[in-house]
Order: sequence, then C-alpha cells, then structure tokens
Amino acid sequence: MRFSFDVQNRLTGLPGRIGGTLFFGVFLGMGLLFLYLIGLRTLDTLATYQWKKTPATVIHSAVVEELSRSKPFRADVEYRYLWEGRSSTSRKITDGESRYEEYEQARKKTAVYPVGREIVCYVNPAKPDEAILIRDGFWVLPFALIPLVFVLVGGFGIHGLWFPRETRQVRSSVPAGSETRSGRWVAVVLGGIFTLVGGGLLVVWAIPAVIKAQSSTQWTETPCTVISSRVKSHSGDDGTTYSVDIFYRYVVAGREFKSNRYDHFKGSSSGREGKARIVKNYPAGSQAVCYVNPDDPAEVVLKPGLGWSALFALIPLVFFVVGLVVLMAGVRSPALMGMAGRPPPARGSLLEADGPLVLKSTFSPVGKLAAAVGVAVFWNGIVAVFLWDVVGGFLAGTPDWFLTLFLTPFVLVGLGLLAGVGYCVAALANPRCRLQLDSPVLHPGALVAVSWDFRGSVHRLSRLRIFLEGREEATYTRGTRTSTDRSVFARIPLVDLTSWMDMVRGTGEARVPEQTMPSFAANHNKVVWCLKVHGEIARWPDVSEDYEVTVYPTGKGAA
Repeated sequence: MRFSFDVQNRLTGLPGRIGGTLFFGVFLGMGLLFLYLIGLRTLDTLATYQWKKTPATVIHSAVVEELSRSKPFRADVEYRYLWEGRSSTSRKITDGESRYEEYEQARKKTAVYPVGREIVCYVNPAKPDEAILIRDGFWVLPFALIPLVFVLVGGFGIHGLWFPRETRQVRSSVPAGSETRSGRWVAVVLGGIFTLVGGGLLVVWAIPAVIKAQSSTQWTETPCTVISSRVKSHSGDDGTTYSVDIFYRYVVAGREFKSNRYDHFKGSSSGREGKARIVKNYPAGSQAVCYVNPDDPAEVVLKPGLGWSALFALIPLVFFVVGLVVLMAGVRSPALMGMAGRPPPARGSLLEADGPLVLKSTFSPVGKLAAAVGVAVFWNGIVAVFLWDVVGGFLAGTPDWFLTLFLTPFVLVGLGLLAGVGYCVAALANPRCRLQLDSPVLHPGALVAVSWDFRGSVHRLSRLRIFLEGREEATYTRGTRTSTDRSVFARIPLVDLTSWMDMVRGTGEARVPEQTMPSFAANHNKVVWCLKVHGEIARWPDVSEDYEVTVYPTGKGAA
C-alpha cells in the first residue's frame, strides 16, 4: 500500500517536476555559461602575463570623440617599441577596447601617456606586432560568485525535484531541525557572500558617492556650452532603458575642460519621456551652468545634489541587508547549533545526561537590534531620497503636494521602524537571564527542571514567568505565496513570581505531558518545543527570550 501510494504521487507529480526542471535549468544553464565566459576571460588575462616587458615611447595621445556610438569616447594612445631590432607601433592600451561612456574616463587614461613619454609595454613573443600597455588584473574572478549562486540555485533545485527527502515520523533521537542542517549551511555561505559584496560596495562606492553628491551643492557655478545632447538607449534582457547624455565644455582658469556627466549617479532606467524633457533643456550650442569641484576642476556635474538616480546607491544596501538576514537566520538556526551549541546525544541513545545544560537564546537582544536596524535603514534609506526632494521643494517655496501626500504613509511606516529600533535599544538595558536545564534529554512524561539567575537591575521586574511551550508549524503554498501556520498545543508553567527578590535566582520544574508530540522536523511540518522567559517591566520593554529545546520520543531512559 505504501509503495502504490508513493508511485501514484510520483506519476501525478511528473509534469510539475518537468516544469520545475526547465525553470531551474535556466538558472543552471545561465550560471554555467557566465562561469565559462569568466573562465575564458581569466585565461586570456593569464596569457598576457607571459608577454615580454619592452621599453616604448608615446608618439600620439588624444581622446577621440565619436558621439554617435554607445561608448562615444576612445582613449587613443599610439606608442613605438623595438622588438629584436625591428621597430613596431601599437594603439592598444589593454587587451580590450579602450572605449568609455564618460569623457573623463578617457581623458584620465590619455593623461597618463603624454606624447614623448618613455614607458613600458608588453609584447606578445608569438606575435611581435601585438602589444599592450596594461595587463588586466584578475578583478573579474570575484564576480564569478554571482553566476555561482545561479548554479547552486539551479543545481539544488533540480536535485530537490527528482530526489526529494521522504517525509517521515521521528523514530530516533535525532533532534528537530537536523535534517535541514545542510540547507542552513547553504544559507550561511550565500548570506555571507551577499553581505560581503553588499558591504564592500557600500563602503567603496555607495556611501562615498552619496557624500560627494551632497557636497556638490557647494561647488562653484561655472558657465558651460553644450556640444551635444541626446537620450541614450540601452538594450538588455529586461527591455530598453534610457539615460541622459549631455556633452559640454567649460573653462576654468583659462583652461578648457569637457565632460558628459549629468549627475553623480550614472545609470539608466525605464521611462524615456522624463529623460527627453531634461535633454530638451540642453540643446546643442546652448549656454548652461555646471558645478565644478574647486579642488579638482575636471570633476563636474550639471545637476548637483541627490536626485532620483541616487536610488542606484541603495542597490548595495539591498544586497547587504538581505545577505545579513539570511546569514543571521543560518547562524542562529538550531540545525547548526545543535542543542544550544553542543552536539545532541548519539542516535538511539536516550540515556540521562552527563550534566546540566546552559541554554542560549534563539534571538539575543543584540540580534533583534541588528535586524531592526537593518530593516529601518533599508526602508528609510529609500524614502529619504524622495523626502529630500519634498523638503527641498518646501524650502524653495514650491512644494509638491502630490508627492508629499504620496510619501506620508511611507514616512509614518519609517518612523514606526525607527521606534522599533529605539525599543530594541531600550531592551539592551534589561536584566539578562542565564537559563540552565538540569538534563538535556527530555521526553513525554519527563520532569523538566530548570534553574536561572539574572544579571542586571532585576528590581525593575514586576513579574517573572517561565514556561515550556510546544507548537506545530505547517508550511504550505497558495499559488506563488508561501505561508506558515503556527499553533500552540501545550503551555506548561514552571515559574510565576511577583517578588523581585525571588527572581534573582531560583529553580522551577514541571512535567512534560505523557500524551504529547515530540520534536519533529520534515520538509513542510515541524513540532517545536521551547522554554520561554517573560519578565514584565512597567513602562519599559519586557524581557522576552526563547530557548529552543528538544523533546525526544519515549524510549530508553524514560522516567
């Protein structure tokens, strides 16, 4: 009967598995393709490190403007070198094309190689006419982490479809959650990658860019002349996006400079009409005003300060927050920590313990604060970009009432999140509980004996309760939405005190019901047991800590 039931499930699930395989196959295929391309690029770069270092002389250096191209500025550097008595010339700076979207990038490249400068180039011994000035680094290798995530998602997805873990009742002493231990390690690895990448981009690019953009409102206003202006289109897998491309010249201290930087955040987005309205204000040949950095005249923008494009700076923040949440979830998982950080008893062994067990809180006050700060920073960081324009409109006497009304509920939510951060900060001042379980092996009918002691201002507590709670968790999918229902089926009190002098330290005990469910974990269902400590404090955040424990099936060593 069991066999026929399984076969029927597998047959009826075949179309879904084929569809899922196609879906995850796209992830796997794209990830492998990009890993292959990155590998080819790395091999080409590695080959240039076998080329021979050779003296050379720069004979031409200029920025070539080809304004009709998507990358309109080319660093054109020509140099002469001698190889085995034969004179040759080359125009290659690197192994790739030296074309740029921004004029300043090309200018900086040519400024390094003025005409007449004695330099060093690298000559291909197999093709002496081929030479470069700069050997590329292996910066592309860290980006292999992105397609690697696609490969892991696709590979694990396909494996999970065709080789699912069977749902089964707990028949041994393996603690709840141990079946998902490998999945938790995946969460730790992927969360760590996203956190490092997002945090690195925040420190190296996003935060400095925001600071510089804000400071540019104090830069020197300088007249400029528009050379060309257009709305540039960018084609991609998700459709066409657009950006403002205005090329202009200006003079500082008698020296002419050129730039095509409109604001501090170069990027593209959908919606051509808005970009077209901006470009219309800067026709070719017209006079305009740009803002020049007094410390570096080559650094300039047409629009100073933070604008809508500053949203691009929040992309690393999304990576960082998502990665941090996934990382914390994996690290704090009981599947990784065992029972409060120590391995469970061996399979089949339910002998009474070898000593008391100090429990660790599922989420510490510091962990709760970190999560609250991450969510608040993410939400308010996005809202602040738009709020800045609203405040600027009011200060200028031209308020945008529609945007003000639209942002009001988002601002209120952000204030609520900040209040949550304040709540978590206040909770750090609460007394901390050290909870100890006399025996790490619990089972239906067993006596639960705990001892505790508080550190900190215990006199602030008006009531202390410790109880053992059992709950069922069921995860199910409705359409594209996944939900988890939780139902508490047991709440057994161990301690209930109202005198703070009795709360400093003490012991409590209760018995696990005889007819109850032990801890259990499957793909979509769980039975979770935990000890809950709740201390009430008047007009202040309460002490609220959960300590997950394992209730084993009745077996050897049962009382």
